[in-house]
Amino acid sequence: MNKLTKAERNRKIAVTGALGALTVLFGVTRLGMIPWFSGASITILHVPVILGALLEGLWCGTGIGAIFGFTSLFLAATSASGGLDVFFTNPLISVLPRVLMGPIVFFMAFGLRKILPSLIADGITAFLATMAHSVMVLGALAIFGALPWTAVGAVLVSNSLLEAGAAVVICVAVISVRNAISAKGRKSKLSDEADE
Repeated sequence: MNKLTKAERNRKIAVTGALGALTVLFGVTRLGMIPWFSGASITILHVPVILGALLEGLWCGTGIGAIFGFTSLFLAATSASGGLDVFFTNPLISVLPRVLMGPIVFFMAFGLRKILPSLIADGITAFLATMAHSVMVLGALAIFGALPWTAVGAVLVSNSLLEAGAAVVICVAVISVRNAISAKGRKSKLSDEADE
């Protein structure tokens, strides 16, 4: 196992903090909830968890997932607006699925990157991880009696597929920009070395 350099460790901490803060901001301001037809909302609150795990690895994704989960728990306890919100005071519904997202994304991407180009693997991972997150949360709601099992499939089709599509677009765009900046930085460094 390779030991992280101080710079790598600091970068991981910074990315975890930045994406975690973005998750809290999206949750508190409701900017992470995109209004959709028939009063439903499409959420992108899970996207920072996926990005963290794809860009910086297992612990970064898990940490952001924990921030997402505890933010959800806190908001359910302090500013529930009715409906299913009250059930998110249960950490098995609000926290556990979000913490598990980090490992799911990390190991899914690890496997897919072995057989597919990295960007394609990351896009597929974003889609499948979003669906897994929805299944875990909706399944927990059904287990605890907040949602009938018959509604789980309908929500997966009406909301989760759109959330998964949004996650793919955002994650692929962010990773593409990061890759382009990294490539430009490497070229600049090579140019500087060639000039010496």
